[in-house]
Amino acid sequence: KGPQDDEFFLTFDLLGSQSYVRTFDPPLVIVPTDLPAAHRFGVRTFDEINATMAAVTTVDPEDVNVDLTFQSLRQSLPAIESPEAFLSSHQVAIAQMAIEYCNALVDDAAMRSSYFPGFNFAAPAASAFDTPAERAQITGPLVARAVGTGITTQPSSGEIGAEVDALIGRLAACGAGCAPDRTMVIVKSACSAVVGSASTLLQ
Repeated sequence: KGPQDDEFFLTFDLLGSQSYVRTFDPPLVIVPTDLPAAHRFGVRTFDEINATMAAVTTVDPEDVNVDLTFQSLRQSLPAIESPEAFLSSHQVAIAQMAIEYCNALVDDAAMRSSYFPGFNFAAPAASAFDTPAERAQITGPLVARAVGTGITTQPSSGEIGAEVDALIGRLAACGAGCAPDRTMVIVKSACSAVVGSASTLLQ
């Protein structure tokens, strides 16, 4: 009759004390199992990380250097969303991706001027970051674009901004010995720290 209507069973002339015992489909026994609670957060996968960094930095993901970096690191980025599967090698690859995106952002004069309006990239590091207002021209746009708001499981925007401000201060403490391109390097470093952080990695 076909697989939908055929019936299969075993029959025994004698089974124990019973004669002609036939077994039909046994009843389905379901044993309740308590599964682990689902995570309230997950890790972005490789394509999601690439798209997030592109959106946060406004850099085209098809930029030659960015795309080459992504293709070379793709297999080193998270492939599944489970936090338990996240490895230290994933964080290294994420940091490299963030550095490349920030390089593309800061090296493009028009893009960096639009992203960090009013900041003087031509100034030496000793004077470019010597006031809180100047540092805020870097930390403000980064935090506003990369850090979510109203999320109780992460530090506040103010706390993150303060950490980035302190990082800039430490990197700029080279006085007259700063290299000519130190200002650009510091901005790239601050950018990479934010773009490569958990604020853009977790969802």
